[in-house]
Amino acid sequence: MPQPARRKASDQMMVQLIEADVDIGFGLVDEARAYLFNGQADFSSRALQNAEEVVADIERRLEQLGEAAAPFLPLVAELRNEISAAHREKPDGSAA
Repeated sequence: MPQPARRKASDQMMVQLIEADVDIGFGLVDEARAYLFNGQADFSSRALQNAEEVVADIERRLEQLGEAAAPFLPLVAELRNEISAAHREKPDGSAA
């Protein structure tokens, strides 16, 4: 049976990793948009793919946190929405 203090420290580390991944995910979306607007659609697509992989990592970590994951759910939903919106954008900044 895990010790409560270790579990708490583990949860704190998990929260820090999730926070970092959320920041990375939004950064990748911004990067994808910059690449797209500079005519580099292949790099843009790869950045969005990386952002999707980050979301998958976040979701795995959230499952491990259980109820403590609740505060992150709106952020993850917003990140998913931003990724979807970026997929629909055209190089001129309009939506497809």
